[in-house]
Amino acid sequence: MTALIVVFITLSLMGSALWIMPSRRERDKMALRMQARSHGITVQLKSIDLPDRWDKVTTRQSVCAYHKFHAKPLKDFADFKLLPYEVWKHANICSGWYANAETAIAPETLELLEKNQGIINGIEVTPNGVSLYWQEKGTIETVDDLNDLIEALLEHR
Repeated sequence: MTALIVVFITLSLMGSALWIMPSRRERDKMALRMQARSHGITVQLKSIDLPDRWDKVTTRQSVCAYHKFHAKPLKDFADFKLLPYEVWKHANICSGWYANAETAIAPETLELLEKNQGIINGIEVTPNGVSLYWQEKGTIETVDDLNDLIEALLEHR
């Protein structure tokens, strides 16, 4: 009887320890965030407001934001946002991407945007830097591609 009680207590302690362990998906997300940090990207969990197609209503989404900043804020730089869906008053800059302001983007950057069409929720380019919003559904290679995209947009003037 004593052995049965000891086994039961041991199993209950092991079950409790396994219950607090992160899930496979959480470990994958942490690996993506660590890869982003190795590229010098600041990672932040954030809620953003995205416009609907007619720009009348905004939808709040919880996303992971990847930020990279300029050493000094740029002067005479107009902010712009890139969205992977159509909004009636935004300009189409490439297949499936729309910007809220007319801007010339390099062809290599447009290729990166088209390649990562389905995983990015939005991109914001400001005088301070670039913020990319996504749901962290990808691999380590996806983070490398996103870093290349952020770097290309940082060079945009």
